[in-house]
Amino acid sequence: MLTEIRERSTGFFAWVIAAIIIIPMAFFGVQQYASTEARPTVVQIGDQKITQQDYQARLAQAQNQARESNPSLANSDLLNSEFYKKQVLQSMVDRSLTDYVASENNYRVGEGQVDKTIRELPNFQTDGKFDQNLFQTFAASRGRGGAKQIKDDIRASTRAQQVISGYQESALILPSEVRELLEIQAEQRSFELITVKQADYNDKVTVTDEDIAEYYAANIDNYQLPDRVAVSYIELDRAKLAESATVDDAAIKSAYEEYTSSFVKDETRSTRHILLSTGDGKDEDAQLAKANELIQQLNEGADFAELAKANSDDPGSGANGGSLGDVERGQMVPEFDEATFSLEKGVISEPIKTQFGYHIIQVEKIDATEPDAFADLRFELEEEERARIADEQLIEQAEQLRNLLFEQPDSLENIASELSLEIKTTELFSRESGDGIATNESVRAAAFNESVLQEEVNSELIEVADGLYVALRKSSFAPSEPKKLDVVSAEIKAKLTRDRAIAAAKEAGDSLLARAEQDWSGLAGDDTVTVDSHTVTMIDTDRKVTSDILREVVKMRLNNGDPVVNSFTGANGDFNIVRLHKIAPGDLAAVSQQVKDATRSLIEQRNGQSLFGAYISGLNEELDLEINEDLL
Repeated sequence: MLTEIRERSTGFFAWVIAAIIIIPMAFFGVQQYASTEARPTVVQIGDQKITQQDYQARLAQAQNQARESNPSLANSDLLNSEFYKKQVLQSMVDRSLTDYVASENNYRVGEGQVDKTIRELPNFQTDGKFDQNLFQTFAASRGRGGAKQIKDDIRASTRAQQVISGYQESALILPSEVRELLEIQAEQRSFELITVKQADYNDKVTVTDEDIAEYYAANIDNYQLPDRVAVSYIELDRAKLAESATVDDAAIKSAYEEYTSSFVKDETRSTRHILLSTGDGKDEDAQLAKANELIQQLNEGADFAELAKANSDDPGSGANGGSLGDVERGQMVPEFDEATFSLEKGVISEPIKTQFGYHIIQVEKIDATEPDAFADLRFELEEEERARIADEQLIEQAEQLRNLLFEQPDSLENIASELSLEIKTTELFSRESGDGIATNESVRAAAFNESVLQEEVNSELIEVADGLYVALRKSSFAPSEPKKLDVVSAEIKAKLTRDRAIAAAKEAGDSLLARAEQDWSGLAGDDTVTVDSHTVTMIDTDRKVTSDILREVVKMRLNNGDPVVNSFTGANGDFNIVRLHKIAPGDLAAVSQQVKDATRSLIEQRNGQSLFGAYISGLNEELDLEINEDLL
């Protein structure tokens, strides 16, 4: 509704101009008072700053991801080492440098492009179609402002890809590179495979309570609850400010009056005409006289369509009874346009002179929009006024809150009272995860900041979502401690069962391997052993074996043309014995164009990334970035 209003209102364009000037100034004020100044800067790249809070949030995220992908790192010193911390910071610097290049070259990512990307992501699709519920559920899992955060991430990622793509497009790709990679991918490898499944041994191994207790005691470091903190916090929420805003009826009526006074009708007129041309040496006076004669006939009841067919010099409309269809303002020459949009419906015009001759015009139908009634717009106008009031209050209160946090660092109570804000509390949460407000990475990073955790002072003002700010302080802390044995007993039992089943499968497999290395044909002829034969290439679309088997086969080489036997335990715990006996060149002529294009794209991406990496490295040195390592 309001979109339509704005498209029809000339006054809206003036509003946009004002918004361009006022809104950024206003929110620069919020950022100035609520964000960057109070945050220690680790490194600055152009206008961008990587603050200590940004770095700590990214470090915690990287550490959590590393632990999830490799549980053995859970209590490793690596994730807290100076080397690891600098690697994380360097990745942030490289990303910021990419953003810096994007800004310097005016790369832009429109809202439509971001929305299109979201709609095409498989994670948000059901039966091949975008599922809004899936997206909203995922966004909600990321806390307040999750949808905005997702869009911001996509926008930043797309801008970065635009920069990298420029280098990919300029990267040199040699035909020999493409051919060599295609030859490797198209090689045909023939092999036999024996698999001893670990699942066959799950029911054959035994794990006792004593085994579980012994493993728990020996590996207790792997079953630790992390450091956890609970906080009390106050929120400054634009949405709540809008809800409580008092709206003046006079302001709403004034907004409606501005809308109606600046309303521009979207109008079309179904029009027909008779043209009496004055070109090709025709006598103008005679054509004018003829026009007046036809007008008299029309006013006396003559049929317009018949007169147009018989007399109009416009071959297109004349044959159609003079009809021009629906005419929009500005579509015709000025004289014709002015006459058409000043005529009443059904009235025959006077002769209208244009560069083409004399026109007789009749408007058959007028389609025009009218301003919406005040009652229909009242709710939306009121919501807009609430939003305007809330924006003003947010700017003012954010500045006030930031000053109070600085002046009263040891408590939130007086601050909350002065600003009429409620003090809320959280349950314990860790650096890596939390519920409620602690789903936000910035909140968790602030809670584990040394000043909040050790010095027990208020945090700075944190923007956790568009229009939502939080300040917090520690309320309680629980240091790392072992999980109770009864909590992890089932997990340990499952692990020991799987480990022992894998070991049993390997033991059985090693016996078969010894036989295979001595007499493969004899082993292959044993009815108790299942031997599968395969011929594969790296570009097979129909995967006949698992990825880890294919990966091992591709790494194998014949021994001067003779078969080679290898063994390995796969990711699923199965023990595999592979006998590679033939490697044949692939038929490049049979390789699909799709694979050829993908191979070229892969080389283009690799060469482009290498070129871009070298540029970023040089830019890093050129800018001579100063890094405050004391904040790491």
